[in-house]
Amino acid sequence: MSHILRRLGEAALQFRKVGGSKFLPPIISRRRAMVLRKEWLAEGKEWPYEHIVPGKPKNEQPYNNGKQRGHKRFAEQAERQQKIDAAMAKMPQMIADYRASRRIPWDAVSPADKLLLTVRQIREKYVYKK
Repeated sequence: MSHILRRLGEAALQFRKVGGSKFLPPIISRRRAMVLRKEWLAEGKEWPYEHIVPGKPKNEQPYNNGKQRGHKRFAEQAERQQKIDAAMAKMPQMIADYRASRRIPWDAVSPADKLLLTVRQIREKYVYKK
């Protein structure tokens, strides 16, 4: 490959225009050009075609300063735990309120209903219909 590069120069690395609007790929592919570039640099020579086939860009500051973002669930875990703790602190009062709302008010139940209806029927009539 290097002999083709020496003979053709930059033209071997660039797309070739054929006809009016058709382009053919370069004679030396980008992958092979990178291999040649690596060999040239290993021999201590300067790569003259850096403007056509540059190496991998050197990023001065890596993405996110080298830290990985992690999963969203780990970032929000502390906030979620605080919400859960607050809800659990309210839970005994909520349970007491629920039980009080479902308790049968026996003083409001008529004596006839106490004799003729079952507990479930009394609950449906006096508790669920509130």
